[in-house]
Amino acid sequence: MQSKKLTIILADQLSYDDFKARIDIQDVLKDAGYHFYRRDGLRYPSYVRLDSNGGRVKGDKFIVTANGKCCFQPPQQKVYNVISFITEHPDFFQEYHAGINPHHLVNLVCNRLLNNPIEYDMRNIIEPRHNVKPFDIKDYTVLKFKKHDMENIKKFYPFFKSRMIDIATQKAFGSSFMLATRQASEQKGRYFKNLSFPQYVPGQTAVVGFEERGKPRLDGTSGYKGKALGSNSSEGLWIASPNGTELKDAKDVLWFESAYDAMAYYQLCAHKDKSLADAVFLSTGGNPTVMQFRGVIKEAQNACHHLCFDNDMAGKQFVLNFNTELKHVKESIPKYGEDMAEYMGSLMDKDNFLSGNEDFLPDDVGKLYGKYETEAEEYMSMKYSGLCYEGDVKDQLDKANRLHKEYVNKMKEKLCIGSEQGHLKDLGTYDIPDWAICAIENGDYEGLTEEEETLVTEFLEKHFPEGYVSNIDFDNYNELNLYPAFGTRNSNALVSHGESPYEAVKTYSVQFFHPTQRESYALPNLTVVREVPEDGSKDWNDQLIRQETERIVQKSQGGEDDRTVSAGIDLNSDGEIEISESDEKKHRHNIGR
Repeated sequence: MQSKKLTIILADQLSYDDFKARIDIQDVLKDAGYHFYRRDGLRYPSYVRLDSNGGRVKGDKFIVTANGKCCFQPPQQKVYNVISFITEHPDFFQEYHAGINPHHLVNLVCNRLLNNPIEYDMRNIIEPRHNVKPFDIKDYTVLKFKKHDMENIKKFYPFFKSRMIDIATQKAFGSSFMLATRQASEQKGRYFKNLSFPQYVPGQTAVVGFEERGKPRLDGTSGYKGKALGSNSSEGLWIASPNGTELKDAKDVLWFESAYDAMAYYQLCAHKDKSLADAVFLSTGGNPTVMQFRGVIKEAQNACHHLCFDNDMAGKQFVLNFNTELKHVKESIPKYGEDMAEYMGSLMDKDNFLSGNEDFLPDDVGKLYGKYETEAEEYMSMKYSGLCYEGDVKDQLDKANRLHKEYVNKMKEKLCIGSEQGHLKDLGTYDIPDWAICAIENGDYEGLTEEEETLVTEFLEKHFPEGYVSNIDFDNYNELNLYPAFGTRNSNALVSHGESPYEAVKTYSVQFFHPTQRESYALPNLTVVREVPEDGSKDWNDQLIRQETERIVQKSQGGEDDRTVSAGIDLNSDGEIEISESDEKKHRHNIGR
């Protein structure tokens, strides 16, 4: 029968460094009641406060810094991280009340944002602010890309023309973008139509947002870029694969800051690397977040991750951020042996190692949980009886919390949380005669008789042919053990009557481990590769545009090839232009597809 859960106790104490590493400043801003201001773009996202009519409050805006960890409020230059923003703006958060310790407030807010269990409180809980309606694809009129319908393809042409993304590439990713139209909320009769790349939370199927791109301006410069209102920017990504490979099955995962860059990379490289059709392409839609990293890493554990972020300082920082989060994920994934297998198989939440059936815990951990559960129940009884002195109730809570912490720490030890790999494989525990301890531990056979050396050697070769690592428990000994692991034979022993074949001897308990084999590894097949444009361009779309422009110019001056394209667009790949929207001359060139 499933054991009941007690959630009144703090699960684990996180430091300020943990909060800063694991919480996105944008999530803090949204929780504080600020709204993403898409007019400012995504390179440096900005957040504004709205009035009761939905209009922007002028002068109340925060801009996220390039590293994505901090924000500032112009024209002031003071920078806030997750901790300082909460402490200096305490009344922005639902946990605030007059006289609250600012450090306590930080703990309450940050643990809530991380879904970390906190102490149960009988006070009325204030509902969080929900001023922005969550993204709903039903709010949009959607036109899907149809790769065999030329009239349909023409409608997408203006969005790809300036990017020089050809029809073959569009067809490869056709199921992963659309034209989405929505009526402007602030002005009836006005509609916005954008090229929209749907975003998903890794492992889930619901669309949680759009990465949006508008038509280029008449002067040729880039048009609107941003995310749809209400998008889950913290977790959602554009996830696409030409051959429809699922993220969990991917051998190669390629990371980009925009979907245009991902498609440009494919166009540049697919003719040289046919395996790219089976790869999974991701776009973070701007600065990648910790939750995006975490979600993809956990879902694509056996893939090679290609970090194709922009070739600039921000892109280099994103690589560092990815590796930091990868280390965190490796250290947070349980690695366990056979004694924990049944319990881990009972987890109700695979991401919460405390959500299993405690009846399946091994004895050493189960006893600790039993002690905690007893004291926690006693605390609940004292608290709600109304008969106990307040100080005694607090002492009981402290006792239960202390036992809970011991239980959690023991669980982390058993599951090797905090390490990238599991314990060495356990080869068994034996009672070793005290005269053999030096030989077992240090290989020191000095003082042993020839017979004793033989006994030790035969024992080791039989049980540990590949070698061993030993751990001697000097506190666990038997002064007169009739059943040592090996030893001098007792010629007078009546073995047929159950007597020991060995002479009684003092023994120590010694645990043996395999010298190299481990119980488990965290993400053993995950690898990381950094990729940047080979010509030094800032991003992959810049390289594509430069490459195609140079080719067009070269062919116009008397090149050898004679394929007809317009701005790198050959609609049906037959060498002829079907759309006359381009003012450019028709040139003959080969795009290598």
